[in-house]
Amino acid sequence: MNWIALICLGASDGARVENLLDSATQLLALPQARALRGCSELFGDRHRPHRGGATVNLMLALEVEAGLTIEALEREFKRIEAAFGRQRDPRRAMPVPLDIDLLGRIGDGVQWQPRYDPGRAYLYHGLQQLPLPVLQRELDRVSAQRGFAPEQNASGFYGLASAAFVERYLAASATRRSMQTEMQR
Repeated sequence: MNWIALICLGASDGARVENLLDSATQLLALPQARALRGCSELFGDRHRPHRGGATVNLMLALEVEAGLTIEALEREFKRIEAAFGRQRDPRRAMPVPLDIDLLGRIGDGVQWQPRYDPGRAYLYHGLQQLPLPVLQRELDRVSAQRGFAPEQNASGFYGLASAAFVERYLAASATRRSMQTEMQR
């Protein structure tokens, strides 16, 4: 059975928005990718400014084939990050041109990666925009458990481009890629 990868893309240096959109396009083009099941808006985070600008984030819900392991997907993330100039630093130094993280997966329910807390403001803010009922129920559980109201969690974030724009951009990129592939045959 295919599963849905819950992915956070972030950029805090360079062409932030372009890096996020272009890397999301590359994720959708992975051979194991099956369908985009949802995306958030592109949003800035006033809590984490770097070099005169905010960190920009994008959340994706990407359906991938059943045989794809978490480790293999994370290797793809590192490959894409490196292509955008990301240098791995064990001290996690900021800013970075691109950071891609697998927050969790949806299969028979939502399973979070141990190192990510879906209650963190920027993660929750983006994840709650993904139109997946099982995810929304899990986020409702997280907010009830932590005692915060979801609408109060949006403080400090601002939209740069709507989810509808991101979806149109990604669809147009896939169409261009498909046309280029056909022309090369």
